[in-house]
Amino acid sequence: MATISGIMSADVPKLKRDASVSDAAKLMANKPYGCVVVVDGNKPLGIITESDILKNLISRKGSSRDKAEKIMSSPITSLSPGDKLEKASKIIDTKHFRRYPVVDNGILVGIVTENSIVDTINNNIKFHRNLQNTVLVIFVVFELQVYCNLFCLGAGYDKG
Repeated sequence: MATISGIMSADVPKLKRDASVSDAAKLMANKPYGCVVVVDGNKPLGIITESDILKNLISRKGSSRDKAEKIMSSPITSLSPGDKLEKASKIIDTKHFRRYPVVDNGILVGIVTENSIVDTINNNIKFHRNLQNTVLVIFVVFELQVYCNLFCLGAGYDKG
């Protein structure tokens, strides 16, 4: 089965912890993931999602000038590049997050989304289903060939 490294994106939107919520929103506007990983160097500290920013701005206590670390979710639930999709699927089922930083030896190396994991698993299932159907058709053709050899040719042979 495929691993996370095969579907992750290495282009991770990241931000330092002392950056502002406004900086996070601007970075998210230019990336497709709807999140920013808050880092210290290349070590992930937390994650900020679009909903985190909305909650911060809607609350009367929040401001776009707040520091990223104030609204980030921490600790993060991460995956490793070598994790199999089956393991990732189990984590998705228990954690219910939509985005997962990919971390290798404590270093942020990528990001993967719930949708990309589920889509890849579904594509693998479709591939295997099509392969099974192809094998079944080949088997039926083979059986038909054996049947014809035994009965069709055999019936003509007996008359001769």
